[in-house]
Amino acid sequence: MRRDGRFITASEIGTWCYCKKAWHLSHSGYPCSLTEERAAGNRYHKAHNRHLRAAHLQQAVASMVMLVCVLILLMLGISRLWTQ
Repeated sequence: MRRDGRFITASEIGTWCYCKKAWHLSHSGYPCSLTEERAAGNRYHKAHNRHLRAAHLQQAVASMVMLVCVLILLMLGISRLWTQ
């Protein structure tokens, strides 16, 4: 995290590792030639994050349905034992 409370992004780290001068220029307000590529990368990662959240939600719902099914089967088994 930076001193101003903002997180350092992976793009910033990559820029700094590749060329410290490019990192310094981008933080000094000079435009970067990779602006569109970074925007496309941000869009991709946001969409990927949405897909992951949806998959986690589906997994949680599937787990709950399986738990309910197991409980119903247990209740049916117990009720059959009592009725014999």
